[in-house]
Amino acid sequence: MTQQRQERKHEQADTGCAAQAAVAGGAVVRFWRDEALDAVEVRYSHFNGYRFPAHVHDTWSVGLVDEGHSIFRLAGRGQDVQAGQIAVIPPGAVHDCNPDVGAWTYRMFYVQDSLMRALARDISDGDGTAASMGTDAVTFDSLVIDDAEVFAALSAFQRIVARQDSHGVDALERRSAMTEAFSQLLARHAAVRETSRRDDRGAVRRVREYLADHLDAKVTLEDLSAVSGLSGYHLLRVFRAEVGLTPHQWQTQLRINHAKTLLAKGTPIADAACATGFTDQSHFTRIFRSVTGATPRLYRLAGAAG
Repeated sequence: MTQQRQERKHEQADTGCAAQAAVAGGAVVRFWRDEALDAVEVRYSHFNGYRFPAHVHDTWSVGLVDEGHSIFRLAGRGQDVQAGQIAVIPPGAVHDCNPDVGAWTYRMFYVQDSLMRALARDISDGDGTAASMGTDAVTFDSLVIDDAEVFAALSAFQRIVARQDSHGVDALERRSAMTEAFSQLLARHAAVRETSRRDDRGAVRRVREYLADHLDAKVTLEDLSAVSGLSGYHLLRVFRAEVGLTPHQWQTQLRINHAKTLLAKGTPIADAACATGFTDQSHFTRIFRSVTGATPRLYRLAGAAG
């Protein structure tokens, strides 16, 4: 395999700075951890010929198979898992997952049971459907799942965690991506029942007002949940349905619009970035350009020339 093909093959692994990395015998293993996300750990792996013995984790293990074909064995039963599928392993379950032949590539999320139970309670609206204590509080209809939308949501979350400037990524963006991805997985494939909520429009209006009033603040999903009176999962769902964007995307639009006003008045770029809540000028420039198609400097100079 050429070096160029190797680089393409491990694209997901190379998007960011890993907490740990190991390369040996053609294997690539990387880990990312983010304590701000309830200690979720993300792993990227590429193996060719390596076989795992039966083992156990004390967390939920949610795997995305990117390449290859494997036999997933859990509780003495075997099941095929292929590229594009999701494997879900409960805490404390003895398992192994190894390819018959050839190489395979996968990404794995190790998620605390407390987080999965909390998300399940949010989805079920706290009615006890999935709120009992214990490792079986959340159960899945199948442990190998075909769902392209959930696969894409989990992939998007992994890319955010792995991003090279991960610690500069807005906390609201990270938390929202995590909540959306795992809530989608639970709502579609676990024994969790959704219930309706009232006053969704009022909740969305309060969140929009709060974001407009806190452009320079580090707003969290927990902050917005408290403002709206909705769980994080319900808030993300109803906000997108009402506005067409996530709260983080809406916040970004508000910030860029205000930054444009400041730059048009001649405000220095660094000051405009600070006033609109961006972590640093490079982060501000990248986001500004992605929204407007121009750099802050170009936009500011246009105002000065006029």
